[in-house]
Amino acid sequence: MLLILLCIKDITLTKSLPIDDFLPEITKLLTSNNALVLQADPGAGKSTQVPLSLLKANIAGGKKIVMLEPRRLAAKSIATYLASLLGEKVGQSIGYQVRNDNTCSKTTKLEIVTEGILTRRIQHDPELADIGLIIFDEFHERSIHADLSLTLSLEIQQALRDDLKVLVMSATIDTAGISEFLSGAPVVICPGRVFPVEVSYLPRPIPAIGRYSYLEPLKKAAATAFRDNEGDILVFLPGKGEINKAIETLAPDYRDLDVLLLPLYGELAADKQQQAIVPDPKGRRKLVFTTNVAETSLTIEGIRCVIDTGLSKRALYDPSSGMTRLVSCMVSKASAEQRKGRAGRLSEGSCYRLWTQSQHQQLTDYYEEEIKVVDLVSLVLELAMWGVKEPSELSWLTPPPAAHFQQAKSLLTEVGLLDDDGAITGLGQQGISLGIEPRFAKMLVQGKKWQQLTLACDLAALLSERDIFTGGQGSDLNARLIALQDYRRQRGKARGQYPLAVFAAEQALQNSRNWQRKLGAGKGGDKQPQAYSLADIHEYSGQLLALAYPDRIGKRRPGHAANFQLSNGKGAMLFDDDPLAEEAYLVAPQIDGQKTQGRIYLAAPVSLEAVKSLFGEQLTQESRYSFDKEKNKISGTVEHKLGALVLSRQIITKPDKAALEACLLAAVKETKLALLPWDKASLSWLDRARWLALYDSSFEAFTEQNLLEQLSHWLQPYLSGITSVAELKKLNLLSVLKQILDWDKQAELEQQAPEYYLTPSDKKVMITYSQQHNPKVSVVLQEVFGELASPLLAWGKAPLCFELLSPAKRPIQVTSDLNHFWQNSYFEVAKDMRGRYPKHRWPEQPLLEKAGRSIKARKS
Repeated sequence: MLLILLCIKDITLTKSLPIDDFLPEITKLLTSNNALVLQADPGAGKSTQVPLSLLKANIAGGKKIVMLEPRRLAAKSIATYLASLLGEKVGQSIGYQVRNDNTCSKTTKLEIVTEGILTRRIQHDPELADIGLIIFDEFHERSIHADLSLTLSLEIQQALRDDLKVLVMSATIDTAGISEFLSGAPVVICPGRVFPVEVSYLPRPIPAIGRYSYLEPLKKAAATAFRDNEGDILVFLPGKGEINKAIETLAPDYRDLDVLLLPLYGELAADKQQQAIVPDPKGRRKLVFTTNVAETSLTIEGIRCVIDTGLSKRALYDPSSGMTRLVSCMVSKASAEQRKGRAGRLSEGSCYRLWTQSQHQQLTDYYEEEIKVVDLVSLVLELAMWGVKEPSELSWLTPPPAAHFQQAKSLLTEVGLLDDDGAITGLGQQGISLGIEPRFAKMLVQGKKWQQLTLACDLAALLSERDIFTGGQGSDLNARLIALQDYRRQRGKARGQYPLAVFAAEQALQNSRNWQRKLGAGKGGDKQPQAYSLADIHEYSGQLLALAYPDRIGKRRPGHAANFQLSNGKGAMLFDDDPLAEEAYLVAPQIDGQKTQGRIYLAAPVSLEAVKSLFGEQLTQESRYSFDKEKNKISGTVEHKLGALVLSRQIITKPDKAALEACLLAAVKETKLALLPWDKASLSWLDRARWLALYDSSFEAFTEQNLLEQLSHWLQPYLSGITSVAELKKLNLLSVLKQILDWDKQAELEQQAPEYYLTPSDKKVMITYSQQHNPKVSVVLQEVFGELASPLLAWGKAPLCFELLSPAKRPIQVTSDLNHFWQNSYFEVAKDMRGRYPKHRWPEQPLLEKAGRSIKARKS
């Protein structure tokens, strides 16, 4: 039964949060049910008050409460705030765990974690023995981790732990759908404490003139917002690059004002994030430029106004290439509503939307679920570890797309993390235990085997976080490896020597240390990472990447600097001045998935010899025969390939006859029969057959389309032993064409569409056939004396057309009714011709005249 509670009080009149009135009912429902859905509007207090209330009520029965947050920044912020409410430090009763940062202790009862952390725990302890309640916060974002964690939690609940409780929370959520998925779980609906927010739209759309076309409208909106509103301003942009560009563009307008222009995104250093979140100690106004990290959960104090560009970055996966492209797209209506709400948390506010009202109506209601549009490699490996080979074995709120799932299985099998039956291998289990992307797991394990663990971990670290180099430094990963190792040794010197983004470099070193520790490095008192040399980098970096990204090995196209063909069949390119533009082979682990040509962002060179050595068993040998139109010749080559990539090609000295015949047949088809030895006789016969098909469908086999489609039936049997174009030219094509018809039909063709017209004087004249008009014969007029009427062809359905010629063989009359001509037109023609050709016969009674020579006989 669906239970819905709706708050109708005037919450703006009380200092308490709207959710407070619902806490007793939430506790009661979770006590009597193992699942609950909570929809609470922005500002209601669900992310802070609900977990704290349930902790105090001991709803988990002495076990832990784990709350999942989609973003690291929100997880840290909420945990810190809740700990402060209890007068404690983070890590006591309340802690958080995100990648590379775990504050939880033995005394922690409420853990705020990012979503991948829970999946790791489920794999490590399928019963979740120490967890009593799992809270899915901001579930409307529908990340792939949240979907997987919810599916696995319900599996545990049904099979192992009927006492495990699940609470799904969001401000915008399909409550009925979630409730049904949770076996009819009760639903609580609570409004938020959001003050009125005045919304302004643009009068006309922004012209699509480039990536930063919104900057001018943004400048105007910021000036208006700053003038007409008090407090701080929050500006939503799609990504870090756009944030930096916007700050650079707007900075001159506020240089003489006591105003801070601050960025806020997930990869920002902690002190910079804190500066954006809390009020300025000096009381200065702020313009905070943020991504969708600030849409939900995270509270930024002092915001009274929001400027929304309406853009967000979304990852779209292409299963045909196995690549993902990051695109800027318009937000959903739900997301736009969340952003607007940030201006009404503390008082009345304003929201400036940089799109029109008409455009707003065209926005989708919600974002498409991540599970539909992202790479499923990690999900498939997690399921394999769980013992699931196909998604149909589990219940899903949104099932993963079959094509994406199969593509992920194929890749995992290729890199050795799954076996041919889809079961997880020992290498795959190692990858799961490391808690990193499957490709990185392959790289790290192999790096350890080659005694290049530090190098492998550094490579994975460079690819798992933002680029350690500032913009415009090329794509070479080897240059970054050198810089990272130098930074590890002497930070101060490296900062002066390389264009380093220090926060990113620190994150990379931390990730690398963690993975090395998990793989057993640093034991036995040796705390220093194993150093690697420049020679090690050149020898191993490309090979390690190739093993992890066998589908991203690229070969430079002949004559195309910076343009590469990838082993997955796609094309990719570098900037022309990139240091790797002239490399013969490279591996491109970081590349966008554009439909035509992907852009390579990070890559490393690899040698052809290394590729052949690494993938010797996976290389395929393919004989290929082709027709050279210019040389009019068929030749054969044998190609050694890795996927779609041709590594080497050799001329076949002893070609396979059957393959040559097949290529010859394909060449005939490619040239639309032009390669065949057409002569006057075969062309004439073909014209007759095609014309007769107008009257009898049994002759329709001779249309160009039908001949091409049926090549293997009528031509291939006659190609036996023919292995060259020269030999093909000796083929008796007329005989081959005739064999398409049985004997009776051949005879019928000769009768109903004869090749020649026999004149009354027994002279053979070739008939011209066309599908546009009746068959025509060109003959000197005197040759048809005595022919009373035009002969009928095609079973009497089509008269033969006569082009009557003068003695000089020039046309003087065209007729399909010879009888009418003799009775009428002939006399005018004869009168005219007598003057021109007086020595020739132009009798008054042509039907009584003997056919033959046109010149008058001499009188004896």
